[in-house]
Amino acid sequence: MEDKLYTVLEMEGLLEVEPYVSALESILFAAGEAVRKKDLMRILSLREKDLDEVIASLQEELSGSRRGIRLMILENRIQLGTKECNTHYLKELLGVNDRQSLSKGALECLSIIAFKQPVTRVDIDEIRGVNSDYVLTKLQEKGLIKAVGRKDAPGRPKLYGTTDDFLIQFGFSSIREMREGHEIPQRILEMDQKKKEAEKDEIELFEEE
Repeated sequence: MEDKLYTVLEMEGLLEVEPYVSALESILFAAGEAVRKKDLMRILSLREKDLDEVIASLQEELSGSRRGIRLMILENRIQLGTKECNTHYLKELLGVNDRQSLSKGALECLSIIAFKQPVTRVDIDEIRGVNSDYVLTKLQEKGLIKAVGRKDAPGRPKLYGTTDDFLIQFGFSSIREMREGHEIPQRILEMDQKKKEAEKDEIELFEEE
C-alpha cells in the first residue's frame, strides 16, 4: 500500500522525498564508494529530476554542523565522505603523518595528468624533463591516478587519468570545476606550444593540381 502511495504521488508530480532520502543514504553508506546516478535512478525507480531533488535534500541535511559526513557529487557519481574539518582526527586514527604527503615532483606530475588527461608517461616526461616512472607508481599506489586506456600509437602506451579519490582529497566535485578554478601550469602551456610547432613542421601538404 505504501509503495502504491509513492507511485500515485509521483504521477501527480508530488514526490515524497523523505523515504528516498533515507534510502539514498543507506545505499551510499553500504556501497562505500561512488555510485553512478543512472544506477541510483534504477535502484530507486526515480526520474533524474526527482533524484536530483532527493540528492539536494540529503546534501542539505548533512550540511548541519553536528554531522560528520558530507555528500560529494563527483560529476555523474554520488558518494558519502567525511567533513574536512575532521581530517586531523582521521589522520590520527589512520596513523598518517607528514612524511606520507606528496612530494613536489608528485604534485607536478599529478597536476600535468589532471589538466592533460588522458596522457601518456612520455608526454609527462617531456613536460617535466625527467623520467616519471617512480612518481607514477607512487601516485597509483595512493589511488590518485589510474590507467584509463591505451594510445593508438607504436607500443600502445598507457593513458593516465585522475581518480575519484583525487577529486575527494583535493576537494573538487569534477575535473571541470578544477580546471575552471585554477590556471593551467605555465610548463604545460609551453610544452603544448612546442609540440604544436613541431607537429606543424612535420605536416606535408599536397599541392593542388
